Amino acid sequence: MPITLRHRQDKYLLKGYPWIFSNQIYTADAAATGDIVEVLAADGRPLGKGFYHAESLIGVRMLTMNPAEAIDEAFFARKIDAALALRQSFFHDAPHYRLIFGESDGFPGTIVDRYGDVLTWTCLSFGMERQRDLVLGLLEERLKPAAIVERNDVWLRGKDGLPEQKGVIRGALEGPVRIQENGILFDVQVLDGPKTGFFIDQRMNRAFVGRLARGRSVLDVCCADGGFSLHAAAGGASSVLALDIAETALTRARHNAALNGLEDTITFQLCDALEELDRLKEQGKTFDLIVLDPPAFAKSKKHLVAATRAYQRINITAMQLLNPGGILATSSCSHALEEKEFLKLVHYSAIKTGTTLRTLHHGCQPPDHPVLDAMPETQYLKFEVVQMVS
Repeated sequence: MPITLRHRQDKYLLKGYPWIFSNQIYTADAAATGDIVEVLAADGRPLGKGFYHAESLIGVRMLTMNPAEAIDEAFFARKIDAALALRQSFFHDAPHYRLIFGESDGFPGTIVDRYGDVLTWTCLSFGMERQRDLVLGLLEERLKPAAIVERNDVWLRGKDGLPEQKGVIRGALEGPVRIQENGILFDVQVLDGPKTGFFIDQRMNRAFVGRLARGRSVLDVCCADGGFSLHAAAGGASSVLALDIAETALTRARHNAALNGLEDTITFQLCDALEELDRLKEQGKTFDLIVLDPPAFAKSKKHLVAATRAYQRINITAMQLLNPGGILATSSCSHALEEKEFLKLVHYSAIKTGTTLRTLHHGCQPPDHPVLDAMPETQYLKFEVVQMVS
């Protein structure tokens, strides 16, 4: 079933960009939402195949740039095997990772996370949702999970006409899933925790912070389930103050701290982190190492100006709370905020505080969140570690 693009609207597709927007489509006469369509250039040349959506801004989510490739069970099996091989090559001894990262793995709008013998399924694409049973069946054949949990409690599903929902869709879930990260234990609530249960994209950055923490006083801002706090405490921090606005997150974080015998090192505090930073500054408190891991301030381009101000505010205040020679580990998960702009605002914050910085580490998302070069949207996590020059 073909759709035809407007004249000269194939430029980005030919470079590998996997979305076709509705205003790029000239004709789609017989196509219905969810159909697998053949994409034709304006001159009739076949360009590949993808899922069509009649009402979405994203008119086609591409599956293959090979017009001759069949989209069948064998197609999805090959994609899963390639995704699994990549993750096992990096995390063979720690089976919790993002197994499928959307377009980067050839599964449009689809996330599958693995926590040991439990998988989570998140899908924002109407076409992929139609293939759910096929894909989950292939995953069951390969991994034999005890349970597959649906985490589709995501507002973005509404953009493709899909309802929000969550629950166990295959197998049986027996409470939280215990994982080990860099020797630290975490109990992951896959149904009620953040995102799909845990912020697995910060795993390598948490390890780096752990190595920096020995003998240092640490402030962890927006601590969530305690990932950075526990790594700092386990790494030998003299003290850790962990802030978060959600009592449910702090409950999970306290549990994880007790699970590792680290509860005496970490103080968890329920508060608005931005307001508490101002109070700490007024009280004259200072720290040797500060971690900033706030939620996405910019969920889209239209929020970027306000988000930039929020990132500046939190980074400026954090720098004012650092001891001489102190270290700031600062992060942004806003995909709308480009990396170069994030680095600019960090260094702008240094100028505003009269601080001279040197960069110790430049981090990003781990390899189970691969970045598709042709699609900037797949790169979202920025992580910068800087030190005040005494």
